[in-house]
Amino acid sequence: MKPATTITKVCRVLEEFRSRPSMGVSDLARRTNLLPSDVHRILTSLQSCGYIDQDPETKRYRLGCGFLKLGLIAGQRMRLREAGRPLLQRISEELDATALLAMFDRRELEVFLVEQIDCPGETFLKPSLGSPSGPHCTALGKTIMACMDPETTLRAVNKSGMPRMTSHTITDMTILEDEFAKIRQQGYGTDHEESIKGACCLAAPVRDHTGAVVASISASLMTDRFFRSNESRLASVVKSAAAELSASIGYESKTIGNLRAPVRRALTNRG
Repeated sequence: MKPATTITKVCRVLEEFRSRPSMGVSDLARRTNLLPSDVHRILTSLQSCGYIDQDPETKRYRLGCGFLKLGLIAGQRMRLREAGRPLLQRISEELDATALLAMFDRRELEVFLVEQIDCPGETFLKPSLGSPSGPHCTALGKTIMACMDPETTLRAVNKSGMPRMTSHTITDMTILEDEFAKIRQQGYGTDHEESIKGACCLAAPVRDHTGAVVASISASLMTDRFFRSNESRLASVVKSAAAELSASIGYESKTIGNLRAPVRRALTNRG
């Protein structure tokens, strides 16, 4: 497939900043063999999105904070997945369960699966990596949503809706907010056949260096095995792995208050 001409031109311009911290339009046009008008349009568009800055005195352009933020996010996600895989393996082996890792995309307001270690003999859970994890019906999603600010939680839930996946799915916002409060109080969330009939899950939050929750890690079992298991032990194993993963990406354990305005109050305040 032939690459998009405009995207190719943008990449040619950006690649020139590898060797030079700042350049003017004429210099960039000469180095890329593009028309100065094309270069100017590209730089102006990137500047409007925060990916290019212009020095007000010299009028020269340089890479903006937008690229730094993207790089930091990409690096964090790579570290999370790399550091998380052995911990998922440990959870799976210790609990004889399917272990999963999900992250939250603030831009898309979506919880999505980034890694999974299957439990031999249990094939109830076969989502593809990158697939969304419901913020209202999965332990992974609910655990992350419980720790977000009210506005973000509300927007994420509104975007995904609250479709009924099984007869146990929570579809009432008031009940879901009570569930979030319980998750914050006990430090982990559960999914009792709310997403998949015949399967239950327990998840714990993963925090970054700022203390913000950026992911969650979980163990999933068939329903009969889940209820035969000791929930305190399941929670201990999953929370321990989550704490270890948090530490690996820079989180230093400290007291974090549970006070947070309810999501439904945020909805009321918006009016």
